[in-house]
Amino acid sequence: MKIGFIGSGPISNFHIQALIATGFEVNAIGTRKGSKNCQQFAAKFGLLNQYCKGGWEEVIEADVDAFCICIDTSFTPMVLSKTLDKNKPIFVEKPVAWELDKVTRISQHPFSQNIFVGYNRRYYETTIKLKEYCDKAKGGTILVNIPDSTAGIRQFLNNGCHIIDILRFVAGDFEILEKSIRGNDENSDISSISALAQNKKWKILINAHSLIPSNFSISVNSEKDVFELKPIEKFSWYRGIEIREPTLEEPIRQYLPKLQHSFIENSQYKPGFIKMYNEFAAFIKNKELEHKSNLNEAITTLSYCWKLLDGDISMKFSDFERN
Repeated sequence: MKIGFIGSGPISNFHIQALIATGFEVNAIGTRKGSKNCQQFAAKFGLLNQYCKGGWEEVIEADVDAFCICIDTSFTPMVLSKTLDKNKPIFVEKPVAWELDKVTRISQHPFSQNIFVGYNRRYYETTIKLKEYCDKAKGGTILVNIPDSTAGIRQFLNNGCHIIDILRFVAGDFEILEKSIRGNDENSDISSISALAQNKKWKILINAHSLIPSNFSISVNSEKDVFELKPIEKFSWYRGIEIREPTLEEPIRQYLPKLQHSFIENSQYKPGFIKMYNEFAAFIKNKELEHKSNLNEAITTLSYCWKLLDGDISMKFSDFERN
């Protein structure tokens, strides 16, 4: 299948490799008109003859079966809207837009059903295994940790959205009961969010605290078991506790969880990408096919992110349009 590729940033390296590995043929590639960076990127992957000097506007006129958009989120809504007019399947990097109203407007486009959103962590074996256990479990408590190396609303939307999307995927949608937002006085941005949420099956504690020395994790506590993604690329299942009595060398009693099974996401390519692009290929062949990463799912995930962010502090952050 022939694809028109719009992008040349760091994440595009992974997309191009996975596209080629799953049998796609990149027939056109471009970003801004005359972009030297994109030209060099195309040459790196042997696609110099497919480089479009006219930029993304030239790419969307190419004779291809589908498009892939992996550019700065600030520009994604505008480029996506123009590409939708071609009525062809489109893969677009998450979260599609920073602002909820922009992605909602895109959903009103007559060909919006053509959109496939790149939430690749839904395709991890670790995520799929956690979902299997959550579906079988009777319920319990889920602890969600969302740290980051950079603070702020934009970073939470860009990176934290993955964890919120996984949470929805494995545990279902939920209601936010209460939350606390801590601001950053230096730039009217957000430093941390703590929230209590629930659905019929789970009590959920969400801690999104940037700059803490921790890792992304989702820990499901159900009956006698703990199922954990920590980091998201590693699945662990614990049942039972080993108690080690104090000794002279270690004068404290230790309660050690017994590991039943664990594995790490293993992929020659960026995790989840091959499965994701195989599903996109099936979607191109049959646009009626239901898939995990449709636009409505992306809108719901983004809406949850903004429910967590919404408050007096985020209202001061004028970079974002609000509903």
